Amino acid sequence: MLQTWGIPKTSVHVVLRDNARNMIKAMNDAELPSLTCTAHTLQLVVHEGLLSQRSAADAVAIGRKIVGHFKHSTLAYSRLEGLQLEISQPAKRLQQDVHTGWNGTFYMIQSLVEQKQALGILASEYGLPDILTAQQWTLLEKVLSLLRPFEELARKASSAYAIAADVIPVVSVLHRFLTKETDEDHGVKGMKGTLAAAVRKRFSDVKENPLYSIATLLDPRYKNHFFSSNTAAANAKEMLTLELLRLPGEVDKQEDLDPTEPPARKPCSDQASSSLDSIFDEIADVKASLDREALDYCTIRDISWRDHNFTARQTITILGG
Repeated sequence: MLQTWGIPKTSVHVVLRDNARNMIKAMNDAELPSLTCTAHTLQLVVHEGLLSQRSAADAVAIGRKIVGHFKHSTLAYSRLEGLQLEISQPAKRLQQDVHTGWNGTFYMIQSLVEQKQALGILASEYGLPDILTAQQWTLLEKVLSLLRPFEELARKASSAYAIAADVIPVVSVLHRFLTKETDEDHGVKGMKGTLAAAVRKRFSDVKENPLYSIATLLDPRYKNHFFSSNTAAANAKEMLTLELLRLPGEVDKQEDLDPTEPPARKPCSDQASSSLDSIFDEIADVKASLDREALDYCTIRDISWRDHNFTARQTITILGG
């Protein structure tokens, strides 16, 4: 197609593809740079997690049977809508999931949990083809909380504002979220561990890919804060240096600009707050604190080595200014 339309390969920055082996081979054979679809990779991660815990899979199967009952019975849905009005709940239909996308299962569980009270009343008065036990309801609520960050990130990865710079921070935040132990882990600990392992495996090469690393490093929101180690951050800087050396001509030197103050990035007005915002801030704050400590230590040593006559007040002024 590139030959047909007269497009040189040098004009192709990157091709976005899914994780299928034939697509990977096609891009390699064509010698085109390519990246995997992050939303598709997240889908593969969640599929591994959902299938890993039998109790969760059984609860989801019962939920699917309950939703199917209302989908195939106009009378049952009429009763559900009437009951929703009686108990002052919004009249909402149950969401049917599809096997091709995990987010359909997420929305199905979400709709079931929202209608838990109404479904309980209907089960006692008219009966249902199957019912969820109290333990299974609790399990579904925990699965919902565990998968909510994946749903949020998948939506953001599919938005018009998604960029390659978001991938490494998302992987770091997901890994922190999945490896942090909480009191809510009981019942989903196995699934949480499987999801963490799947994130590590599916996104194992993102930090070695210059397209991801350089984009993240140059993004003023992220810089080097979300790399898993100092070595990974150093490798990203080396990738950036090599990329600059490949640029034709000399890079314009803008000496009037303060390198410590990158240009402000225009915020995206439609980006809502996320349940992972606190973890993003946590990682960024820890990294920034470590960078300041390293800078202060180096500055103090440099001052002391060059001139022992600096007073404590002068040292603090230099570091603060």
